[in-house]
Formats: sequence, C-alpha cells, structure tokens
Amino acid sequence: MSDPIRYGVVGVGGYGSTHAEAVASVEGAEVVAGAATSESSVRPFAATYDATGYTDHAEMLAAEDLDAVSVCTPSGTHAEVGIDAVEAGVAPLVEKPLDVYIDRVDRLVDAADANGVPLGGVFQRRFTPERWTARRWADEGRFGDLVCADAAVKYHRPQSYYDDGWHGTRELDGGVLLQQAVHFVDLLGWLTGGIDRVDAATETLAHDMECEDLAVVRVGFENGGRGTITATTAVRGAERERVEVNGTEGSYSSGRFAVGDETVDPDLVDPPHGTGLEGQVREFVDAVREGRDPAVDGRDAREAVEVVLAAYASASLDREVRVDELRDLTDHTRNTPGRE
Repeated sequence: MSDPIRYGVVGVGGYGSTHAEAVASVEGAEVVAGAATSESSVRPFAATYDATGYTDHAEMLAAEDLDAVSVCTPSGTHAEVGIDAVEAGVAPLVEKPLDVYIDRVDRLVDAADANGVPLGGVFQRRFTPERWTARRWADEGRFGDLVCADAAVKYHRPQSYYDDGWHGTRELDGGVLLQQAVHFVDLLGWLTGGIDRVDAATETLAHDMECEDLAVVRVGFENGGRGTITATTAVRGAERERVEVNGTEGSYSSGRFAVGDETVDPDLVDPPHGTGLEGQVREFVDAVREGRDPAVDGRDAREAVEVVLAAYASASLDREVRVDELRDLTDHTRNTPGRE
C-alpha cells in the first residue's frame, strides 16, 4: 500500500474542523497538521487528531511535509493561502468561493498550473446520487433542448452570523450570492453547460451588513434557455433548496425526474467516491495521489465565482451583463453588491 496522503487544514477554528473529520474518514489519508490564528482553536484540534498545531499557515507549510491542505479561512483570504500552498508544492482544496476578487482567483489558478499542483474547489452539493444522475441525463440528452433551469436558496441567518467580523463584508465574504448561493450557481452551470449572462437585483432587507441578504438573478445559458436564481438569508420557515432543469423532452426537480409527462424512477448513479464533503475529499485525495486534476478543479470553481461577480456588476450597473465582459468592468470585478 502506498504511503498515506499527509493532510493539513488551514482554518481549524471554523469549518476546517468539518474538513478534518472528512479527511480522517478517508482511507489512505491522515490529518497531520492544522493552523488557525487563535491558539485556543489550534490546541483542541491538535489534541483531537494527534497533529501539530500552528498559528501561522505559512509556518505550517514550511515546517510540514504535506501533500494536501484544506483552505477554510474567510473567503477573502482563500487565494492568498491557496497560492502559498501551491508554491510550497502542496495541493489545496479550497472552500467556496475561491476568493472574492476574480483577479485573485486567476492568480491562484495560474499558480497551480505553473507549479504543477492539483487545485480543487469545494462544491460538495454536486456529490449526491440524484445530482449525479441529473448530470448523466444532461450528458445523454434526455432532457432534450434546454428551455429553463432555476434554483432557489431560502435560508435564515441570525444577525449574530454577520457580527463575527467577516461574514457579509465586502472585503472578506460577500452576501448571500457569494456565500450561500454560489453552490447553486455551480449546480446550474454544471447541469446545463454553463451560464453566459445575468441580470440581477440585490437588496439588504433584514440584517445590518455591508452586502446583500436577498438576490434575484435572471440567467441565460450557453446552450440556450433562461432561468432564475432566488437567494436569501432573510426568511423564516422556508429553509429550502431547489434546483430544477426543464427541457423539451424531460425534467429534473430536486428529487423528481420526468420523461414527457410521466414521472419516472430512474436508477440513481452513485458518485464513485461517495457523497457530500466526505466524497469530495476522498476524490481529491485520490487526485493528489494520482497527480491529476480533481473532479471539481480550479477552473470549475472559478466559473461559479465569475458568474456571481457578474451578477454583482449587473446589480450595480442596472443592466444585463455577459459573464465574459466581467474583465472589462474594472470597477466590478469584486463582490460589490447593489447599485452605486
């Protein structure tokens, strides 16, 4: 048996602990190091995993012989930490979004290419049997011509969520589109062949925060058809997620598949490495061992960020924006919500 993949986690005081649990469940991988800015976060992590703890991720990367690392810091620091990792020869699995600026995202993707290091982006909501099945149906043309596709993300987040110093801020996070709905932007693009234009409106209705807690986005798809994304963290009693793809021959809607006018019970396709975050981490570990791109690579993860930032530009400019024109909108390549 080959040596285990030596794995580190940056951001163990937050969602990094969930990544560590996923890594610990993967045969052939071991958590050997973790970093956070707070010693009080590092100590229990190190004790739980019999790992070495650091309060500086750069020190961890220099001191440890790591193969891979999860980056679970605030979103606006993702690219910086990821670039430090690839320049140290360590493959990063970066939490969504890859960053809040598209130029930082591009520097991270380019750095991974230049150093020949696999780069993964976390979009674990792809890793379910029904969504794997929906993707197969799309690949096989079972939906027919795409007519429309939609996503709804309706959550509640208390004010305390936005009072932690980084959630909902422009510099470190963004609003509901970039923090929560980016998963569903990714899913729509993955299931349809890509989003190429957006027309968005954003508002802040129920929280004291810099960015939006409500967004409604009309989208156009590269393969034709239109759709919508509705996202909010301002509602109670909903707590629902929905993804729907509708074509001239069939449809998928969060657990329901139809051919013609008849609901069908398809043979579900299991993601080969398992479901959820654990399945994505397992696939990433295999990619690192095999020296290949992971199932969700840096360019995949970049696409979702680019679409969201184009939506922010659209809301600011009050017009439809093509995703490929984002680069020309030099004042709108970051997470600037609302209208100026």
